Amino acid sequence: MLMKITRALACLITAAAFAGTANAQNVRILGRSEVIPGGGFASPWPGSGFEATFEGGTLKATISDWGSNWLNVEVDGVTTKLDLAEGSQTYTLFEGAPGLHKIRVTRRTATNVGVTRFEKVEADRLQATTAPDHRILVIGDSFASGYGVEGASEKCTYSHETQNAGLAYPALLGRTFGADVHVIASDGGGLTRNFAGDGPTMSTLAWQTLVDGNTAWAALAYQPQVVVVNLGTSDFTASDPGATFDDAYVFMLRRLRTAYPDAMIVGSIGGSLWGKRYTAAKTSISDAIELVRKEGDANVRFFEFKPKAGKDRYGCDSHPSARAQAEMAASLEQEITKSLGWKPVAPRAAD
Repeated sequence: MLMKITRALACLITAAAFAGTANAQNVRILGRSEVIPGGGFASPWPGSGFEATFEGGTLKATISDWGSNWLNVEVDGVTTKLDLAEGSQTYTLFEGAPGLHKIRVTRRTATNVGVTRFEKVEADRLQATTAPDHRILVIGDSFASGYGVEGASEKCTYSHETQNAGLAYPALLGRTFGADVHVIASDGGGLTRNFAGDGPTMSTLAWQTLVDGNTAWAALAYQPQVVVVNLGTSDFTASDPGATFDDAYVFMLRRLRTAYPDAMIVGSIGGSLWGKRYTAAKTSISDAIELVRKEGDANVRFFEFKPKAGKDRYGCDSHPSARAQAEMAASLEQEITKSLGWKPVAPRAAD
């Protein structure tokens, strides 16, 4: 009991300290981010950004980018997309009727497109929104970042414009439950090997604040009640990695349990891969979960995504379409509701 109380106090103290720094500019930071000394914050993760209320008829934000990221800008439930220019630029994100407004700005694009730095947000009576009680962490790949989700079919190739993390299953889950969601995902990312074969894998990135930084993520700053791991597609695309993947998955589950002692951990697969490679990935993940359960962790489970076939099943490069992503989110919603008793709330406007 003493250990639980101590752990809870440490959680509250660290989270409160982090929140105080994050809200220094009177916005609530969304997603895993690094606070910039002197003001602002930076993040490479899909779905990251900020949320706030303000009064008046104008809101401006100074944002620094290398010129390839896209944002979803939602004001009072109406969403538009913004193609960021290179360098530090000041954007007018809202100009309209004076009054009380709510703004939510999130990255459409993925980790691979580089870091976005939100340097300054300016508006009358700018105030951070209140953080919700429900929190979800997703560790995944291009499915979680909405790669190609707005593409017409599997025949189109990737573009920054067709990627929309706001239409991927993590964001949809967040809207369903009114939850905060941290999406730690890299396009082509694998647990032990990436699709492209180079760069750090998710076994490393899952514990970092920024992709190209050396700062370890302070797990106590964000304690999710649900952790979803959706990795394996890139690992098994070329061939079965065997024991290397098996051991890494078990290690990941154990490490997640240490970081998030009270969370429901879901190890998932599905949405891509076929035949023997899919069977191998599914077997490896389910076996790893069963091993950890036998070790005494009853709050970890296996989950299989099964979006329906059909002509609108795929977006660009055979990635899940908007319809398939919605089905993935709906199936996981049922699992969370059954296990944790969370109730869906009125859906927020789609990003």
